[in-house]
Amino acid sequence: MAVRRKASKKKKVVKKKAVRKKAGWGGRRKGAGRPLGTGTGPSKHARINRVVAMLSNDELKILQAHAKREKLPLGTAAYRIIAQALRRLR
Repeated sequence: MAVRRKASKKKKVVKKKAVRKKAGWGGRRKGAGRPLGTGTGPSKHARINRVVAMLSNDELKILQAHAKREKLPLGTAAYRIIAQALRRLR
């Protein structure tokens, strides 16, 4: 005796809605920010040059402890140490 199969129903085809990509945050917006040509620009003494230093784990711990003790951000503490050393080289 053969096993009878159930009649299969037709599958409904679901149409996908067109997905619009979000514009994101990039680009200029009309009227945003200060008007062009205003402001004085950066000062003569602005720190604009970036220098990278690789530290060992022990050196980083010492720098972090110093920054915490002085209540300074890590980058500011590193800058002050380097600036002080450079003044001595003059």
